[in-house]
Amino acid sequence: MELLESGNRKATIKRVQDFFLNENEYPTIRRRSGDWGLKSPQNDVTGIHGSRHGNSSERNMIDYAEYVQAKRAVDNAIVGCSSSYRHPSQQIIKYRYIQGLDLLTIKERINKFGNSTYQRADDYACLEFADCLEAMCERFNVDPAIIPDLHAKTGSKREENRNKSGEKQEANGK
Repeated sequence: MELLESGNRKATIKRVQDFFLNENEYPTIRRRSGDWGLKSPQNDVTGIHGSRHGNSSERNMIDYAEYVQAKRAVDNAIVGCSSSYRHPSQQIIKYRYIQGLDLLTIKERINKFGNSTYQRADDYACLEFADCLEAMCERFNVDPAIIPDLHAKTGSKREENRNKSGEKQEANGK
């Protein structure tokens, strides 16, 4: 099954790997989707006690909700990947990228002992995850600034949205 053109396959695989391993992407989504550090909103009817920067508790709750949706999209994308003997994509994503197990342990668990056999399975898992994640991000309405499209192609809807949101942030001076 050919998921993408060969030129874009390597770049897409690299983007998926970077998504899981780059501290500013999936690890941040995992941290920010937790419920620690949140405080209940403080209402002050007088309006005097408030800050000039707005309600930080409200902003924290909105950020939390956005990251929970992003984490849900990632979790559902993993479940959407193949889980067969021939294509153990779910297991590879979970063991390698989520749990961070070493390659020998992963190869034993999925019965792919050869380096090239495992590498093909890992590449397929990354390509399949990118496809599933794109669909889940659309379904859960995930902000492209949190999870960009991982496909290495131009003209995708999420990529255009990410570019537009980046232009708006630059225009607003953020």
